[in-house]
Amino acid sequence: MATPTHAAGSAGSASNVRFGPFELDLRRGELRKEGRRIRLQEQPFQILRMLLESPGEVVSREEIRKRLWPDDTVVEFDHSINAAIRRLRDALRDSADNPRYIRTVARRGYCFIGAAETVDQPGQSEPVTAAPDAGQTNPPVQAPPRRPGDRSLWSRLGMERLVVPALVATIGLIVWAGAWYYRRGARLIMAPLQPLMRLDLDLGIDTSPNSERRGANAILSPDGTQLVYVSHSKLFTRRLDQVSATELPGTEGALAPFFSPDGQWVAFFSAGLKKISLQDGRVVALCKCGSGTAGGGSWGEDGNIVAAVDLLGLSRIPEAGGTPVPLTEIAAGEIVHRWPQILPGGKAVLFSAYTSLSGLDGATIQVLGLKDGRRKTLVRGGTWARYLASGHLVYIDKGTLYAVPFDPDRLDVRGTPTPVLENVAYSAALGSAQIDFSRTGSLVYRSSLGGGGLVTVQWLDELGRTQPLLPVPGNYLSPTLSPDGSRLALTSAGDVWVYELGRGSMTQLTFGGGYGNPLWTPDGRYIVFRGSKGMWWTRANGIGQPQPLFVSENHLIPWSFTADGKRLAFDEVDPKTGGDLWTVSVDTGDSGLRAGKPEVFLQTRFNERCPRFSPDGRWIAYQSDESGDGYQVYVQAFPDGHSKRRVSTATGTYPSWSRNGHELFFRQNRPENQLMAASYHTRGDSFFAEKPHVWYDKRIITFASTSSYDPAPNGNRIVALMTVEAPQESQAHAIFLLNFFDELRRRVPSSSN
Repeated sequence: MATPTHAAGSAGSASNVRFGPFELDLRRGELRKEGRRIRLQEQPFQILRMLLESPGEVVSREEIRKRLWPDDTVVEFDHSINAAIRRLRDALRDSADNPRYIRTVARRGYCFIGAAETVDQPGQSEPVTAAPDAGQTNPPVQAPPRRPGDRSLWSRLGMERLVVPALVATIGLIVWAGAWYYRRGARLIMAPLQPLMRLDLDLGIDTSPNSERRGANAILSPDGTQLVYVSHSKLFTRRLDQVSATELPGTEGALAPFFSPDGQWVAFFSAGLKKISLQDGRVVALCKCGSGTAGGGSWGEDGNIVAAVDLLGLSRIPEAGGTPVPLTEIAAGEIVHRWPQILPGGKAVLFSAYTSLSGLDGATIQVLGLKDGRRKTLVRGGTWARYLASGHLVYIDKGTLYAVPFDPDRLDVRGTPTPVLENVAYSAALGSAQIDFSRTGSLVYRSSLGGGGLVTVQWLDELGRTQPLLPVPGNYLSPTLSPDGSRLALTSAGDVWVYELGRGSMTQLTFGGGYGNPLWTPDGRYIVFRGSKGMWWTRANGIGQPQPLFVSENHLIPWSFTADGKRLAFDEVDPKTGGDLWTVSVDTGDSGLRAGKPEVFLQTRFNERCPRFSPDGRWIAYQSDESGDGYQVYVQAFPDGHSKRRVSTATGTYPSWSRNGHELFFRQNRPENQLMAASYHTRGDSFFAEKPHVWYDKRIITFASTSSYDPAPNGNRIVALMTVEAPQESQAHAIFLLNFFDELRRRVPSSSN
């Protein structure tokens, strides 16, 4: 079908088009029903506009595709068009079986069949007439003329009866004004720059779900009118023109929520990736993912979600749910990708790449083209990148929000980044920030005066006493004491270091990032660690270069040696089977380490992680999610795997044997991140554990895929990572900034502004 030529007064040039009880305002980009705005996403709005441009004529699916998506956009068009038509019909209360407005023409497209009229000014209207197609023989369908009794909405209501209701708070009025601009089509408009306004809101409830700050705890809907936040590991929603919040049932354990493009759904992590409808409260499971892998997600307009649902790269998941499809590949020196954002139009995705599972030092902001698969580095030393409709890329660096002009077509930054907002609460360990933006120019964030997720290394004892081990806070991970207790191996900013307790000196063993999980050999001469393409080893004194111990394309983490150092236990993350437990023989000599052929110890359809040899080498403790209630700690005999015992009673992760052979430690996730201990004994080929008790009742910090504590050789103390106590504002306190995009245009101008 040839592209229709708009007749005078058609939908292509008119201000309003009225049909039935509906009125489409093309200038404002709004659909109204009897004067009330109807929420309509951009794609259904554009389809409705196309249909009203040619009433009575068939608009093909190919024409819709060309209008909605550029030629270089990667989209499942059939699925996306069907979804957009379905949303449009829902908004119009129309039916595909018995249509009043939109008829499906089999194998061709769609046709608007309702009576429509244009409204140029209040009280004036004229029929919408489609110009004939080239070669068309039949006359076009013409809408019935306007009845004399019809009046515009403005005159029907009567100007004298229009009263603007008082909103609950000033924020409601201004946010709704921003939503009005958003519904005009989410297009940049040239208007006088508005002043930045700050509004403080006390949510009246603790918004911090845990100490990790995994993802933003409070997020804004795309149109800026609704707030969703996490409190006590549940989701709550609050419209900004109302004073009270509503709990969303079925969201227990929620982390890192994010909105759908139309604002009707919220996706979140809780024993997998799920979504909940804000209309009817329906919860839908989208996919499974490993424990502790809530690395953020972004919901695209094409009906796909990009999310961090495993321990490595990003994956694509259909919005209806399904098996995640890997999207990004881990490059040399990288270890994990997090916090994605799909750019408008679905052309590319922003994300943060880290050289360590935790710790943002050395992190980079990347952009990946979704059609050609090319990626480039946009910023070094930043995290939590977001593209804003103001034409800027913003990101977090040590609690400060930076902005730099960004070209979404060329996928490139221009100019020098400028600090625009300080003291944003963030996690230096995970790279997430407590800030979120609407498409209308408003943002919500939480302020923090310090800390930012930094940790300290402390000595702990069973009486609850602490003593600093390292004097300076940092982005530390995986503290591991040497066999004699005189040295401490740990990871900082993606590299392995050794700290000598007596001298107070630090020696860096690896360079370039991407390394972690250091493990001492029993003789204290070498350290084995996780790295790119498998496991590596290096001399503990820092002499020489790291060498590969075992090469693999899969993610390998070393966890323990037998007391004689001849066998190493490690876990492997296999894309097909998940986390599996393996052991491998190791020869140790003056020239270094050499590994034999790996042997599988435990491989099931569940995730088994963190294998630890007992001091006598007869047992392996590990964690598994086979119970269906999070991870639990189990013990099995080595090497034959008999006499399996569950040790934890609630939840349990990262088991570790006391070196004197009397207790098994582990971290209990619920209700708090407490350190537990279970006394045990053996009788013949059987293992018996007593009921676990709290060994240290204060919260210790937790990270995914790495332990945050290690028992000392004498059995009296434990070295552990603890959060930095820093003053910060109330967890219930949220700050709103309105007209933030205008502020960016003033302070960080770009050629497009």
